Amino acid sequence: MEFVAIDFETANETRASACEVSLVRFVDGKPTESLTSFVYQDYFNGFNVSLHGIDEETVEGAPLFWELWPDLRAFIGDSPLLAHNAGFDMSVLFRSLEGRPVGAEISYFCSLVLSRRMLDLTYFGLPGVTEHLGVRYPMEHRAESDAKAAGEVGWRLLQLGNSESFINLAKSLKVTSGLLTDAGALGSSYRGHHNALTKAEKEQILKQVPETELYEDPDFAGKKIVFTGTMLSMTRLQAELAVMKAGGLPTNGVTSKTNLLVFGYQDPRFLKGKALSSKRAKAGLLRSAGSDIEVVDELQFLEMLATREGTSFAKN
Repeated sequence: MEFVAIDFETANETRASACEVSLVRFVDGKPTESLTSFVYQDYFNGFNVSLHGIDEETVEGAPLFWELWPDLRAFIGDSPLLAHNAGFDMSVLFRSLEGRPVGAEISYFCSLVLSRRMLDLTYFGLPGVTEHLGVRYPMEHRAESDAKAAGEVGWRLLQLGNSESFINLAKSLKVTSGLLTDAGALGSSYRGHHNALTKAEKEQILKQVPETELYEDPDFAGKKIVFTGTMLSMTRLQAELAVMKAGGLPTNGVTSKTNLLVFGYQDPRFLKGKALSSKRAKAGLLRSAGSDIEVVDELQFLEMLATREGTSFAKN
């Protein structure tokens, strides 16, 4: 059983800004070799730098991504790729090629999507899943350590599902495999259906938004989304508008109909000694009672959000 785990770190708010990439090959559940490199970028925003510590000086003299790609593609070979939130990583890969060919098609799987179908959790970010599965995760926000953690998660999921391959595991969970081609990435996703927003809801919320700015992101379309805490990368209004443009419906309170709770910085003064905000605590209780509520942090929210090129959510 062999696969390659992949992870990117990005320099700024655009997907075409890879500043570090890592590939880690797993054979029978063990990492056997890796290929990791910085990628040259000339613009870093403060939010991304605060996460991974990579800046302009770090990548000075590093190759451009398309210059690295032949070696990366050779390392992957015929092995399937695995990433945690693969939609983000595959988008970064494709856009970083700047229109150059991918080459032979590459199949890929998403440990985030698989985890959602297999694990009883409210938070499916890499920290939450690794903790649940007992996988060591240093939370460095660096490409190689994140790729290794994602690979460990993938292997544990294969064991839990008694599967010898990601193809068989995905089929058993009604999850499609992803495919990366010269035309783009066809994502790995659950084939189940969700209730779409009604026409009246869309008209009421989006009547001030130009139709050309509307699209559907499967992480948000038709879902009711609540925010709690302070967003560091954007204002609450910007976050809600981004969700609405992607087909989601921001709401104020957590209920049994809430699909996604996004939490930002939690000010200890408002928590008043409690470990969680009232919204996060309620989400946990509702989840325990059978409601399908997922909790994500701001970083995972940004990775889920299919932002358009050149769009910045930095606060003024």
